Amino acid sequence: MKKWMIASLAVAALGAGLTLARADDDAASTKEFPADKGPDTIDVSKYPKAQQDEYKVFSEKCSKCHTLARPINSDYALPEEWTAYVDKMRHKKRSGIDDDVQKAVTDFLIYDSTVRKKDLIAKKLKDKAAAGAKTDAPKADDKTAPAAK
Repeated sequence: MKKWMIASLAVAALGAGLTLARADDDAASTKEFPADKGPDTIDVSKYPKAQQDEYKVFSEKCSKCHTLARPINSDYALPEEWTAYVDKMRHKKRSGIDDDVQKAVTDFLIYDSTVRKKDLIAKKLKDKAAAGAKTDAPKADDKTAPAAK
């Protein structure tokens, strides 16, 4: 009798845990971001065949957890931003993103940014260069700065 009761409680607890985990995942997919309100498709008909194939992988995998509009309309554009974003998504429960999928999705998003987000890439690179110049400039109390004449 005790074994049966313990087993029943264990099954009930396991079921409750799975329900809560599912609820957490569902809550993440129902949260709305500003980018979710934009277009949720990309016309890739003029993209190279490899990127068209990667778009299919992107569409299939990424739509499992959130709208496709979210990455399509995000302000990510640089390769390092997409790499970090897709890596973060890969570690979400039920993402189904393995090494091959991660590479395909990341490669697609990087390529797509070079087509649709050229101005954003230029702005980010300019901002990055300006920030780098500020940190590279010698400070007044820097002993390595050339002496003023």
